Amino acid sequence: MEDIVILGAGNVATHLAKNLHAKGFRILQVYSRSESSAAQLAGKLKIPFTTNIKHINKEADIYIYALKDSALPDVIKEINLPNALHIHTAGSVSMRIFKDAGENYGVMYPLQTFSKNKEVDFSTIPVFIEGNNKNTIEKIQSIAKLLTANVYIVNSDQRKRIHLAAVFACNFSNFMYSIAEEILIDSNLPFDVLKPLIIETAEKVKTLSPTEAQTGPAVRFDDNIISKHMSLLNDKPQYKNLYREISMLIHDKAKQNARKIK
Repeated sequence: MEDIVILGAGNVATHLAKNLHAKGFRILQVYSRSESSAAQLAGKLKIPFTTNIKHINKEADIYIYALKDSALPDVIKEINLPNALHIHTAGSVSMRIFKDAGENYGVMYPLQTFSKNKEVDFSTIPVFIEGNNKNTIEKIQSIAKLLTANVYIVNSDQRKRIHLAAVFACNFSNFMYSIAEEILIDSNLPFDVLKPLIIETAEKVKTLSPTEAQTGPAVRFDDNIISKHMSLLNDKPQYKNLYREISMLIHDKAKQNARKIK
């Protein structure tokens, strides 16, 4: 098994490092600008950590950059290891960001929402990979296949679109949950009352396409209900506008689908 240095100690880095370690890879070191995050992850793996980029271990075979997109360029510039394999985990960053870093580089993007303190079954997660040459693709693929059976070779444009779709499906959906929670709290009601509905909505798309599963007053544009809902949002004009725009988009798409069926 190859020796690895993990650059980053956030949500993705934590889960990736723990699962690589469990599969027998030797994690030599964790780097993070945050001492508390680096210490926490390094403590779990019983390995050294550093907060100084100049003290990065130079002996690893692979350097995995699980960092904020904005931090990648500066960190990459500081690491002069042209013979190593350089891999980042971002959804929307080109692998060409490594073009001056070395001869072998690529991407290993796990499509999941991670939180440090919530375990996930990594073996079920889709991982999308790229590499700048055939050998690198094969190497990254072999690593990813030890973590999950769901490994896909994609190009940068496909990966960016996967990331965009994921933002709509996950991040935007979760923001809608937070709005729903706020509405309920204002009425002294618990968010728990929505959890069965949220779970059933997620279960539906296992057997139906999201388009087929779409329900609610916006599909048929029930103006009576929509108007009542919007009046309840008079004190939250941003949410009121959001409700209106989304309702119109849902209705327009429903009309388009109805025409296709005819």
